[in-house]
Amino acid sequence: MTTASAIHDTRSWKANLNLVFEHKKNKTILVNNKHQGPLLVQKPFYPEKPLCCHVYLIHPPAGIVGGDSLNINVDLLSNAHALITTPAATKFYRSNGNIATQNQTINLSSNAGLEWLPQETVFFNGAEAFSKTRINMAQQSNLIAWEIQCWGMPANNEDFSQGLCRQKLEIWQDDMPLLLECNRLSGGDKLLHSPWGMNNNKSIGTLVVGKVKNDSLLEIIKDQLTEFSSIVYGCTLLNGLLIIRTMAKYAEQVKEFFTLIWQLLRPYIFDLDACPPRIWQT
Repeated sequence: MTTASAIHDTRSWKANLNLVFEHKKNKTILVNNKHQGPLLVQKPFYPEKPLCCHVYLIHPPAGIVGGDSLNINVDLLSNAHALITTPAATKFYRSNGNIATQNQTINLSSNAGLEWLPQETVFFNGAEAFSKTRINMAQQSNLIAWEIQCWGMPANNEDFSQGLCRQKLEIWQDDMPLLLECNRLSGGDKLLHSPWGMNNNKSIGTLVVGKVKNDSLLEIIKDQLTEFSSIVYGCTLLNGLLIIRTMAKYAEQVKEFFTLIWQLLRPYIFDLDACPPRIWQT
């Protein structure tokens, strides 16, 4: 396996983005928006109540290649509420021998609310990638977050036969782990095709809702999702988190499924009706 330092490519991108949201006069303000390299937020949007700030993470190169390093740091101060998404899928392209990395760290202060709704991450055949998302919650913060991965290009009948992808998702509260997930998938791995694995499904997703104080939300999910017969999913409560995992042939199916869950649960978590980001319609 190629290590991250095995090959140095001066053409690779090193990008950093630091965002800070603050609650001021019943409005969430993006008070700090600093970036280095091709990773940025152009402007905040307020398509609904000003308490919730919508922002789109923009990566102009439109893809991540071997040697690229993207680092995103987000802080939501007390009572701030942000919905963060992306205008398109994140794409890890075939590697040139280097590992491409993406690290995302989000800190929620007391009574802060986060909706982390990026579009899918696609690992092209031959990608060498490491992606990590860590969300640090306070006792009185609220969260709806999802992550969707797709291996290969199923619409083009392109499999993930080469490469290596490692992915981590961590949810912490006051330095205590609530959820630690780690996926490691090699090109051609039997896990992709075997009935005991992904059974030829190319996409998986995890949606997390927290903190959940009782099992009523779990019952709402079970009652509303019986129509989705084309995907496999499961729901559970763990350490005060409602966790929904799913897999399907296409990433679009997972996103449609998760969007419905978000629309159902947003009023319970944030006391707001669903307001889909306009960028999803373009």
